[in-house]
Amino acid sequence: MMQLDELGIQCSVGSACSASRDEPSHVLLAIGMDETTARSSLRFSLGQSSKKGDILKTIKALKKLVLTS
Repeated sequence: MMQLDELGIQCSVGSACSASRDEPSHVLLAIGMDETTARSSLRFSLGQSSKKGDILKTIKALKKLVLTS
């Protein structure tokens, strides 16, 4: 999350309904995620001002970060 922030990409950990808690999201657990996966999930939000280029930048950054870790 911090590496994405350094690239100007904002995201959050877990689901919106559990953002202020240390517990894994009950929503992510309810859809079948195990606790470890739920705790390591990222949330991205899109809005009217989101552009295709923003999404492509995020995908490119995620690929780079995943492949180099």
